[in-house]
Amino acid sequence: MTTISVARVRPAALDDERLRALAEAFRVDGDVVRTEEAYAVVGKEATLVHGGPGNRLAGVTTLVDLARGVAATDPEKDPAEPLPADKAVSVASELTERYGLGPAVARIDGVRLESSIDAIVTHAVRFDGKERTRFAVKTDVRARVTLDGIPVTGPRAGVNATFLDDDRPLRLMATTWDAVELYREAELVEEGEVLERVLEAARHRAGRTEKLSVVSSVLAYWAAPYEGGADLLEPSWFVELGHPSDEYGNDGPKQLVRVPATR
Repeated sequence: MTTISVARVRPAALDDERLRALAEAFRVDGDVVRTEEAYAVVGKEATLVHGGPGNRLAGVTTLVDLARGVAATDPEKDPAEPLPADKAVSVASELTERYGLGPAVARIDGVRLESSIDAIVTHAVRFDGKERTRFAVKTDVRARVTLDGIPVTGPRAGVNATFLDDDRPLRLMATTWDAVELYREAELVEEGEVLERVLEAARHRAGRTEKLSVVSSVLAYWAAPYEGGADLLEPSWFVELGHPSDEYGNDGPKQLVRVPATR
């Protein structure tokens, strides 16, 4: 029998001093507002929010720029290039380290948690009726998190941010845990069994499911929105299914299914 760790996370809380320091770093002007659900600094041009212990996004710090947008401008009129990928990684790393954001600050007990940050420049295409011009629009930063070597994914996993042409994030989401602890060891449902169950369930559905195929399957921890009780990173199989092509040869739709990986 193969086993897998189930981890419990303890979302971090931020005091007023830390929130104000973050707001100053992100150039958000405003007062700290606290409720049972969240803490926030609401400014005229940006808003900074941190999810409280009972919030579905507990432990997640979110920054949203209210004055700027990601919509591409005309590159001929506004030739500003987005922040280079290496610079964006450096800025994001410095911010998270200085203010204690992200998974790297967590106290670890019984599991192995690792993270790394990378970035990619995203391009858009402008068509003037005659030719298409490809140009850089934004730089996206992402922290990839693994638990015991297995990826952690979901709305409360790691750090992601978007930059335009300076070091101010247009958008930032950072999940911070005070601790990540071993909750229990559980039996792992093997990949073959999961795929068999998924395909068997599909055969009983109405529609074009007789030729359904498995495109890919990945084992990962699901950092789900908090719903009460123990706050767990749930081992899950993510199975991508491909539906058959239509009568004209067009590719069929694809579907992503999450299946619990333990019993």
